[in-house]
Amino acid sequence: MRRRDWWGLATVAVVTALLILYRLYFLEPREWGAACAAAAPPWACVPRGGLIWLQGRYLLGAAALALGLAGFAWGGAFASQLGAVLVGVAAIENYNATWGAIGLALGAWGWLRRTGWRGRQPV
Repeated sequence: MRRRDWWGLATVAVVTALLILYRLYFLEPREWGAACAAAAPPWACVPRGGLIWLQGRYLLGAAALALGLAGFAWGGAFASQLGAVLVGVAAIENYNATWGAIGLALGAWGWLRRTGWRGRQPV
C-alpha cells in the first residue's frame, strides 16, 4: 500500500471515532433536544441540527452513494473513493444505513481496485 492509502485509513479511523463520540454525547441524549429548543441554544446545536436535517432527507446516504458510484463505476479519483467511505460511515452512524452502506462499499471496492490488491493467490 502507498502512503496515501495509510493516510486514508487513518482518516477513516479518526472520523469514525469522532462521529461515534459526537453521536454518543450530542445526538442521542434527550437533554440536548431540550437544550437546542431553548431561546439561546449552545454551540453544539448547530452541527446537531444539520446532521438531523441531513438524516431526515436521506442526503448523507445519497451523497455516499453518489461518491461511491463516482469512485467505483466511473473510475473516479482517490478523493471520491475516500469521500464515499467517510460519508458512508457518517450516513450509517446517522441511520441512513442502506444507501450509506452501498456507497461505502462501492468506494472501498474502488479504493481496493485502485491499489492493485488482488488478495492471496492459491498455492
